[in-house]
Amino acid sequence: MRSRLIGMLASALVGAGVLTAAPALADDPLEIPVSYTVAGSSTVKKTGSALELGPGQLNGAIVIDGDNVGIKGDLSLPPSKANISLLSGIFRIKATVKVVPLGQVQGSIKDGDLKTHALANMEISDIWAGPIFPVFPLPTVPKSCKTVSPISLDLITKDVDLFAPSITSTGEFTIPSFKDCFIADIALGALVSGPGNTISLTLTSNQR
Repeated sequence: MRSRLIGMLASALVGAGVLTAAPALADDPLEIPVSYTVAGSSTVKKTGSALELGPGQLNGAIVIDGDNVGIKGDLSLPPSKANISLLSGIFRIKATVKVVPLGQVQGSIKDGDLKTHALANMEISDIWAGPIFPVFPLPTVPKSCKTVSPISLDLITKDVDLFAPSITSTGEFTIPSFKDCFIADIALGALVSGPGNTISLTLTSNQR
């Protein structure tokens, strides 16, 4: 089984220009470098507001260990702009949101589905609020206002094809309460924190 998996991966990656020769067989896990551009969106359940994510990067490897196939990598995402509309647009809030991964993304394939797990902090800065237009700043210190505990991101791709030009993963997650946001702590907790938030990320291969 291992030999067949390695052969299939090697053939596909050679054809894509990722490898110039087939890897040697070994008992140790085989790691094949991969690189993706990551972009997507997240929707906060409480407000229905969407947050555009990326484009960022995921650089890592496909890992073959015996009959097991998985993926691991380092994820980086740029800051995003959040716009929250309340009371049918009468009151608005805008802020800068940064998702800061803690450690690597880890994933495995089982029954054809790719399941990935990652931990990340959510940092909020540059908060503005006001009726109709968000013109009043709320004081925050960059990298200080963040979730009290890491967000657990568990995503799934059904019937994954690791050699497709792009892979889309989806999931739900809980946003914890926030700390060190001064007067914005309570407001963020009321408007953002809670379960049932959704995320969708599309990984587009950088290896053409």
